[in-house]
Amino acid sequence: MVLLCDKSFGVQPEYDIHFSRFPNFTLSDFQKWAVKGIVESEHILITAHTGSGKTLPAEFAIQHYVEKGKKVIYTTPIKALSNTKLSELRRKYPDISFGIITGDVCDNPEADVVIMTTEILRNTLFNKKIIDTIKPNDDSPSLPLAFEMDIENDLGAVVFDEVHYINDEHRGAVWEQSILLLPPHIQLIMLSATIDKPEAFAQWIENQKRNQSTEHKKLVYLIPTNHRVVPLTHYMWITTHDSTIKKLKGDPMQSKINDIRNKPIVVKAPGGEFSEVNFHKVKKVSDYLRQKKCFIKRKFILNDLSGYMKRNGHLPAICFVFSRKHVELCAGEISQSLFDEDSTVPITIEDECKKILISKLANYKEYLHLPEYTTLISLLQKGVAIHHAGMLSVLREMVELLFDKGYIKLLFATETFAVGINVPAKSTIFTSLEKFNGTQMRPLYAHEYTQMAGRAGRRGIDTKGLVWILGNLVDMGSAAECKQILTGAPQALSSKFKISLQLALHILSAGGSIENITDFTKTSLMNTDILAEINVYDSEDIRMKEELIIRKSALEQITKTPFDVMETFAEKKALLKMSANKQRKRLLRELSSMEDDYRFLERDIEQFNSVKDVETSIVNNNSKKTYVEGWIGNNATYVTDFLQHHGFVAMNDGQSDITTLGKIASQVQEAHPLVMARLVVDTDYFSTFSPVQIATVLSCFTNINVKDDLKTYNCVGFGPPVDECTKNIGDLLQTYMKSELDLIGEETGTDYTFNMDMQKYIHAWCSSDDEDKCKEIVQKLKHEKQVSLGDFIKGILKISNIVSELEKICEMMKNVSALEKIRAIPPLLLKYVATNVSLYI
Repeated sequence: MVLLCDKSFGVQPEYDIHFSRFPNFTLSDFQKWAVKGIVESEHILITAHTGSGKTLPAEFAIQHYVEKGKKVIYTTPIKALSNTKLSELRRKYPDISFGIITGDVCDNPEADVVIMTTEILRNTLFNKKIIDTIKPNDDSPSLPLAFEMDIENDLGAVVFDEVHYINDEHRGAVWEQSILLLPPHIQLIMLSATIDKPEAFAQWIENQKRNQSTEHKKLVYLIPTNHRVVPLTHYMWITTHDSTIKKLKGDPMQSKINDIRNKPIVVKAPGGEFSEVNFHKVKKVSDYLRQKKCFIKRKFILNDLSGYMKRNGHLPAICFVFSRKHVELCAGEISQSLFDEDSTVPITIEDECKKILISKLANYKEYLHLPEYTTLISLLQKGVAIHHAGMLSVLREMVELLFDKGYIKLLFATETFAVGINVPAKSTIFTSLEKFNGTQMRPLYAHEYTQMAGRAGRRGIDTKGLVWILGNLVDMGSAAECKQILTGAPQALSSKFKISLQLALHILSAGGSIENITDFTKTSLMNTDILAEINVYDSEDIRMKEELIIRKSALEQITKTPFDVMETFAEKKALLKMSANKQRKRLLRELSSMEDDYRFLERDIEQFNSVKDVETSIVNNNSKKTYVEGWIGNNATYVTDFLQHHGFVAMNDGQSDITTLGKIASQVQEAHPLVMARLVVDTDYFSTFSPVQIATVLSCFTNINVKDDLKTYNCVGFGPPVDECTKNIGDLLQTYMKSELDLIGEETGTDYTFNMDMQKYIHAWCSSDDEDKCKEIVQKLKHEKQVSLGDFIKGILKISNIVSELEKICEMMKNVSALEKIRAIPPLLLKYVATNVSLYI
């Protein structure tokens, strides 16, 4: 039974020795409960707001287990967070060894504490299960592992930071699978944002881990806290030009505008209700200004607010803008310095940036001449900076370091800045309360707003955090809509588990069967949802059967027409709808004759039909229940049949055995696994390709967004191997996509990304041999495709990661000649400023 730890911890002196690890810090009740759970070797799930201190228990667990001679794995949802977490922990605990493994970086993987993305953990756990099935002296291919660790005996705990990512539509299944694959004796320390009904999630974890365990069956300590150490006040800000006010002389609205313009208007105080009165004051002015076509330029609004914040000590601030392009435009619109007049930062900031780069990068000079770098310096000299995923990772990390040091007063950032990176501010600003979801604009969800707004308020520095909503810029909507965004319920967790091609390949590679795929899926959180749905059908079945008894009783007591007559009448009535003219006339005559013979028939048939309706509903309800009950097993069969149909699985004495194609596909994560396996086999490990040609082909799997009118739709000019192979990739993707729909009928979560936009530039990049040529390629890409340098480098790193997978496949299949060629590709890709280096490592 999940132990809910939401009360005061009280006096439990036996744990004081553990609390004393943090002598300069008074632990909150929820932190004490978490420490107790760790000491007692139970699983813990903490749900708490941003900035509440939920990482403290994770740090306690690291010290606790390292002292016991055990290792700890610390997982994060994104590579950038892994890098920052490594730097933070190494700085805090210099006596503990830390390592990191992401798709881009591997450093000290044998350390006491290894930080990694959750995908790395999941893939390693699956591969270990496959290795465990290989018998001694078996000539099966050797399987590569991302890291070597005796998980059963050496691993003490796994920290899942930002575990609410289990709700992510595309990646959530990775968290479910990792939790299920870990041995039950390993402690799970799960850190989450606030979520709706966390009890169900905690109970699922406890049920599955206890079912797996034969010894100590661990509890789950559910530790929620809604307390914010630094409370938030939410303001609306609206401004106008003085000239606008003068034009309104004599207008009744003039005084109303003067009452609220250039002033912080509280719409929600700490612990208070949403103020509809103040919201309507701002909305009335906003609507009036729009009606009078008094449009205030964003540049004026941003400078007006930032000037006010500077004068009143409300900086530093993070301004969230939901577009990379507008992040840069907004930053460029700040026309004033946000530093105090006597500050030396505008003079020294360029040297500070140079020092940061010199300390970590051998090729730092290449960065100093980038237009992106010089633009950033000009912003930093005003106390302004930008942060978004399209930037060079080195420049993005430099901004994070500078912000942490207090050199940045106003940071314009996209939503990704709110995920995990520990750089709080005094204030957060919203230029909009809606975002583009890929097809249209939609309001922010309450949990999205809360995550971003929660960056306001620095623990130990601020007494309150300030959140500013720009009334001139946001679509105000209704008070109810705004209230929902600011005060709505936290996100509800729902399983994103899918029976994916990769899942089936992994289980079958480990000697499993369709039944094993079914059984594994039945342990998922998704099955909890299915069982709940079945319960609904069961309840409905009971209700309808009770209703049927009542209606049948009424039918027997009230009706005077014989039952067989009513049945015949109903059958003829049903036939009438489908009959042609001649038959229709005959049926109408017969029905009319029956009504004449049985004068109560018209009344009685209504009661008869009501019984039949319930009976039909019962049959339909049971059909739906049967479908849901068999969904997992049927889907496991469909996916396996799909893999068999395409040659990745072969039937052998009724057993689904993995083929060579399947073994290769099971090791591909960075591209479509089946297509990549086919490429490897069909080209005989790219035997006729040069390293440059291989990289050019692999660029088809990069997911760089290019506008439709700038896209490349044909592959020509690279020679027969590349052009033919590219066409083959497109054909295979189309084949598998159609086949998934035909044979499976359900989404498997497979990535069907395919584009030819990068081929020309990757081919040129890999063929270039000096910095000037690299610069020329970058400029062409910006001009012709409107792709930023940061996005291009992400594409290069994606190709490099695919190459790493190919290298492991060659090692696994013992193909030495192909291995030499594959190993020649990374040096062609990783040059100039295209590297996987991090300022945090």
